[in-house]
Amino acid sequence: MYQRFFAFILTFALATQAYGEIKLPSLVVDDLNGRTINLPAELPGNPTIVFIAFKQNQQPLINAWVDRLGLLAQGGLYWVELPVVGRGAALIRSVIDNGMRSGITSTAMRARTLTVYSNRRSFNSAMGIADMSRVYVALVDRDGTVRTMVSGAVTEGKVDKLRAAYKG
Repeated sequence: MYQRFFAFILTFALATQAYGEIKLPSLVVDDLNGRTINLPAELPGNPTIVFIAFKQNQQPLINAWVDRLGLLAQGGLYWVELPVVGRGAALIRSVIDNGMRSGITSTAMRARTLTVYSNRRSFNSAMGIADMSRVYVALVDRDGTVRTMVSGAVTEGKVDKLRAAYKG
């Protein structure tokens, strides 16, 4: 009887631990300057603030986060933007990249924009993302571990959560 009880507890603990761990999947992406980057290993910092968006009209929300966190184009905390456009968009990759490049003239900002042309469903599943109508802000280590992630518009509570994970 005790053996079954301990087996149940061990199974429950392992399942809970695995379910709670979110990792940025391994991806090969290009920044808008044309440099190839292997994620998460080549994130600029450990940790890095990662902004995840799915639609062009979400850019103002990302900009609000960047402003509120006081992030700079060069220097300061490490951060990147991951527009996740999906595998199908790879057919018109040059059009998408050139469109984004025309709106981002700073080479430093272009280096922070890493467009994801892979399966959205797989990416979202790995990241625990269910709603592509929201933006996500994650604090990610170079091994892919997501320390914390918040979604939607910037609020003081969400900023505090990011700060606590950054210091932790």
